[in-house]
Amino acid sequence: MCEITIQVNCPYCHGVKVVKNGVKRTGRQNFLCRGCGKQFQFEYAKAGCRPQSRRLALAMLVRNSGIRDIATVTGVHRQTVLRWLNKQAEACEFRPRRQSYASVQIDEVWTFVGERKRRKRWLFYAYAPETGEVLAWSWGNRSQHTVSRLYRQLGQLKIDCFCTDDWPAFTKVPPRERHLVGKAFTRHIEGVNLWLRTRNRRIVRKTACFSKKERNHYNAMKLVFYYRNHHTL
Repeated sequence: MCEITIQVNCPYCHGVKVVKNGVKRTGRQNFLCRGCGKQFQFEYAKAGCRPQSRRLALAMLVRNSGIRDIATVTGVHRQTVLRWLNKQAEACEFRPRRQSYASVQIDEVWTFVGERKRRKRWLFYAYAPETGEVLAWSWGNRSQHTVSRLYRQLGQLKIDCFCTDDWPAFTKVPPRERHLVGKAFTRHIEGVNLWLRTRNRRIVRKTACFSKKERNHYNAMKLVFYYRNHHTL
């Protein structure tokens, strides 16, 4: 007789200190990880309970996949995918790598929420080409008030100069002595705009993929920014 032994590893911390921890109502064996303290099953009947399904869903989100596409590929209901999206986004924390930057480039892209494109939501964000990170962003209309909110978020950092294009709203907020205006100074962030459009279908200029709720829309963009800065979720 041949005996087959299966090594069970924790799907969360990948530890090997795993012990049996009772049986579920379905009759499936339950396990407990001594390392991280989480319980799990070796195999789940429902796709939404599998940890790898959540990781796949988040990876697809920052790789230009829509919610319905993610639900189809993973076999998880779209409401569950949206719940994962919002929970992960709210857990992400943004901290600048430095306290001072030689230059920061600021630009804007337009998006929309709902089926009508007249409900535009302008995204203003600040990008540091030295470290390749997004420092802050602000949502609103294409006005001076949205730029001011973004500028206040950068108040704790020491920035030598701000680089923008010649949109009138930009000329009224940053100090003139530290403000460079022109497309020649924003070529790096223009490339980031293109990167964002290839990572989130909501801001593709001609798209049928959009968010019906602002919370989902903003959190999806937050995850893309986090992925841009840390290359992981």
